[in-house]
Amino acid sequence: MPHLFSVRALQAMMGFAYLALAAAALLRSFTPLALILAAAMMIGAYFTGRTVPDFQVRSDQLLRVCGVGLFMIVAGTAADVAGGPHALGWASVVMAYCAGNRLRAAGIGPAA
Repeated sequence: MPHLFSVRALQAMMGFAYLALAAAALLRSFTPLALILAAAMMIGAYFTGRTVPDFQVRSDQLLRVCGVGLFMIVAGTAADVAGGPHALGWASVVMAYCAGNRLRAAGIGPAA
């Protein structure tokens, strides 16, 4: 019998993973402009995103629900680990955008 997972819990886990990747990119290659852009993207994504209904998915459907998000986590991790300044700038902004979007989808924060 397959296990069931909450979609909001999955969104929250991915949101915090994106947030950690954005923070790691900013720590490795900090510039005030990157910080401002990342914060603006995260806030913008959060306030324009939608909260998903809290429903359950079977464990055999996890890749369908999180496939693109997991690919983005792999790409962000690669950029954080092996990337130069341009890749880190990309990672900080894109991961911050993804974090804002996923945290809103999870229903976390003041606007949820």
